[in-house]
Amino acid sequence: MIKSFARKIFPRSAYSRASKLWRSREPLIWHLKVKLKHGSAKLLLHFGVAPGDDMLCTAVLRELSKRGHKKLWMMSNHSELFNGNADIEKVVPVDQRFENHTTLWRGKYQHLEYAATDCEQGMSVPPARHIIAELCLRAGIKGEIALRPYFYLTAAEKEKASWAGGTIAIQSSGLGGIMQMRNKQWFPDRFQEVVSRLKNNYKFVQVGAASDPRLNDTIDLRGKTSIRETAAILSNCHIYVGNVGFLMHLARAVECPSVIIYGGREAPWQSGYVCNLNLYSPVPCAPCWLWNKCDHDRVCMENITVNKVVAAIQEIMARPCNPLAIESFTI
Repeated sequence: MIKSFARKIFPRSAYSRASKLWRSREPLIWHLKVKLKHGSAKLLLHFGVAPGDDMLCTAVLRELSKRGHKKLWMMSNHSELFNGNADIEKVVPVDQRFENHTTLWRGKYQHLEYAATDCEQGMSVPPARHIIAELCLRAGIKGEIALRPYFYLTAAEKEKASWAGGTIAIQSSGLGGIMQMRNKQWFPDRFQEVVSRLKNNYKFVQVGAASDPRLNDTIDLRGKTSIRETAAILSNCHIYVGNVGFLMHLARAVECPSVIIYGGREAPWQSGYVCNLNLYSPVPCAPCWLWNKCDHDRVCMENITVNKVVAAIQEIMARPCNPLAIESFTI
């Protein structure tokens, strides 16, 4: 009875896949319910589990949409990143059934990554081009692309965070994130010294995880804001100051220029944005793309002094508030 029903409902070319799903005990009724309620994707994208990964995928979605692709779905556990994004039709949770659902209905599932990983060595393979370009290439995109992510706030969200206008957002550590990488981290005591030197001239707002080291003389919002609330704050701030990571990408997406402390784990041309001041340390072993191991006592981070960060902040604060520059890349 059920097999006869499935043969009538499913496309003929998909029936063999449906039969395979049935034999694997995956309920066909689930796929029928999803199809009737939501339809299906022509292309389902999935990257990783961290919000920074999904933030980068907004650049891929934009380029696909510009090229006329429709019915784009994203598999993500951070759906709030995509609110108001017209480049995407639907966000679904991370669940392998959606991969099967897409292929069952003649769509394509595309797993994205910008670099292979070597878990034995504790590193990512250094990408040959900007990570957004790598993601677009693996999604089959050709031609000129913009190296920037996208995030859409409502007028009400921006207005609610208007109190942050003219302030400097700062994060003392990224170790509270899902992917903890020691080699991306500058020193909390140096972040504190930056604040101490500039507190009489500028107001600082500390954002990030509740576990990040507390910085004195800041408005402490660690662990107190959602992703969208943090984005709204950044959209009103004059600058963001921090390490390479999710908030760097989020700040760029909402047009907030940044001072980013790179050290030498990765190079700005691989993951940064031209509108920012990226403090890179080109030591002989850089960029290594190692996660936590370092045989050189992280000399690349040691080389980034408080003076350099303070000077970079002052340089951006002196700039007029013009639209941020966008770098393009041709695949």
